[in-house]
Amino acid sequence: MKTRWMGWGPGVAALVLLAGCGVEDPEPQCVVARAVSDGSIGSFATVYTLLPGQNPDQQCAQLKPEPLGLQKYYSQDPNARDTVAVRSERLGELVADFEEDRPDPDPSHTPFSVGPFSSEGPGADNFCDVPQLSPTRLDVPATATLPAQSFRYEWSNLRIYNTPGIPGTQFKADLTYTENGCTATYQAKGIWPVVGCATKGAPDETKCDPYADYSVGRLRGSGINPLFPVKCDPDALICVLTGDVPSDETP
Repeated sequence: MKTRWMGWGPGVAALVLLAGCGVEDPEPQCVVARAVSDGSIGSFATVYTLLPGQNPDQQCAQLKPEPLGLQKYYSQDPNARDTVAVRSERLGELVADFEEDRPDPDPSHTPFSVGPFSSEGPGADNFCDVPQLSPTRLDVPATATLPAQSFRYEWSNLRIYNTPGIPGTQFKADLTYTENGCTATYQAKGIWPVVGCATKGAPDETKCDPYADYSVGRLRGSGINPLFPVKCDPDALICVLTGDVPSDETP
């Protein structure tokens, strides 16, 4: 047995070396982070920044941070681009709230937006671009005592950052949001994963810390990339990005 191992082992090594010389690294593909444990849609902790020149007192101008679901779908048509779907947790909750008593009568309205990637892999700036997406819309019919309501999310310029260190775990996008005829425009940015940061209902910054601290009994970190500057949002009680996208350099 010993002679056999010694006899063919170097030959195998030589074949591996020769084969490796002619193999090129595969082209990088656009990745969107997802929850791998159960295969569910990846949720991104998302913040909305109202663009200048708008009235912040309007109802439509007051979007709060929230989890936003992003999911990549692979095209079955080799001539078509892969796509990304985007779904707001808030809108999903609104759909659920109205579904029983006042569902949207228009079946063409969807609680998610979908758009194609502009390329299979990231560009020179490491972004994967989805320039245009279909609108998300919910129209709630009026009743004898309640007025009609409408909600619309129009996403564009979705850009998902892809590097070996940040494999689809940061994004930014433009959002035009309309609620009952009131329209506001935002810059959105998000990070994966969504991490809650409440202790007894109050913000707890330590839950956003990516590092364990055994001295205070914190046996593991938050799971957030240590490159991401984050804070605990006092309204949503989730850890959100405080820097720009991309945030890929150690502070």
